[in-house]
Amino acid sequence: MIAFMRISKGPEEFIPLDNAALIYPPTIARFNSNVFRLSFDVDIAVIPERLLKALNNIMVRFPYYKVSLHNGFFWYYLTQHEKPLEVYPDRSYPCAYFNRHRSANGYLFKVMYREDRIAVEYFHALTDGTGGLIFLKSLVAEYLRLSGIEVGDDPQVFKINTPINEEESADSFQKFFFPIKSVMESDVRAFHVTALSADLTDRTNAITAMVSVSDMKLIASEFQATITEYLTAELLDAYQRIQQQRVSSSKRYKPIRISVPVNIRRVFDSKSMRNFTLFVVVGIDPRLGAYSFTEIIEQVKYQLRNGVNTKSLSRQISRNVAGGRNVLVRYAPNFLKRPFMKILSDRYGDRLYSSVISNLGNVSLPSGMAEHVTQGNFFLSPSKALKISMGVMGIHSSLSINISSNLKTDTVVEREFLTALVNRGIAVEIASNRTDSMVAR
Repeated sequence: MIAFMRISKGPEEFIPLDNAALIYPPTIARFNSNVFRLSFDVDIAVIPERLLKALNNIMVRFPYYKVSLHNGFFWYYLTQHEKPLEVYPDRSYPCAYFNRHRSANGYLFKVMYREDRIAVEYFHALTDGTGGLIFLKSLVAEYLRLSGIEVGDDPQVFKINTPINEEESADSFQKFFFPIKSVMESDVRAFHVTALSADLTDRTNAITAMVSVSDMKLIASEFQATITEYLTAELLDAYQRIQQQRVSSSKRYKPIRISVPVNIRRVFDSKSMRNFTLFVVVGIDPRLGAYSFTEIIEQVKYQLRNGVNTKSLSRQISRNVAGGRNVLVRYAPNFLKRPFMKILSDRYGDRLYSSVISNLGNVSLPSGMAEHVTQGNFFLSPSKALKISMGVMGIHSSLSINISSNLKTDTVVEREFLTALVNRGIAVEIASNRTDSMVAR
């Protein structure tokens, strides 16, 4: 039985969205799918019928993902979903829009395959990157088991015969909510790469850069930084150069900020498999003058490290949960709430930062899986405002940097960012679904 908090009882029990998920259904749009993708490449053949059997097997362990999304009068909600699960051939363009009725037979995730790849795309209202990664690892482990390969133990591989912890289906934002007076903070709009509407596409153009983990660690260590801090600094510096190139007067410069999602389960000792991520926004203000790379990375280190602590994160939780509990917001009809949520998302979200970078870190793989998984990839969907998103994942000795864009032809961010890595002596191997795929020089 699913251990969700229920809103009502009867033939169809309503399951509330977690606090972080509330923003995703009302803000979905053609250029904003709110979908992310995780995949593993494997060195054995992926047989669709076997993959479907593996999926059906593990769903016993993930009952909180057997749900569908519904648009109620006051709020969006989930219900248990019993339609048949399916697997689908992979496509060239990741992170496509999820139609809650037709996509994936009504489920909020979609399992896809190629001859040597198992991928899952998730609508963000279901879970975040950590929850999605655990589901993918568990699915691949079960597929390998059905293929006659024994997989060792791993805390992020949920086996079908293990008990379900009630905390997995909990909304940890509600659990760790502490009522304090908090106000919504507003700031000036950040710098964004502009584009003519003709250059926008609802198909996600993807560029994957494969680099050596050891090379990346070596460069980051020169600045006493983590890989996440180093990559964030390089992305900020790339946007600084682009603004200098494209904005004629420094008087018209805008701040440059990067949103960095942070998995806060370890901070608050949470086992939730729903969304439990907060965002630390780090940046520079070129209106004060040009920043050297050393200045940028020092700013990034200070802002990230200062933002990831229980007090700063508790303040964010308090603000977010209190907003959702507001009587006027909670019981406003959905047809009024939807435009309000879009305004809220714009004012306190996308308009305030230039891009997003999410690093899942180096993914540990148990014995049996480690020998057969050759590569992992993590893609975030772009949006109309944030035309460039970056997902990072390490497998074995390789780091995949996956850059998603909804721009048809403009690859200035990708060029500036990847060229900076090459100039620092990092060997970069590039793959892309673009027909005009670019190469860093």
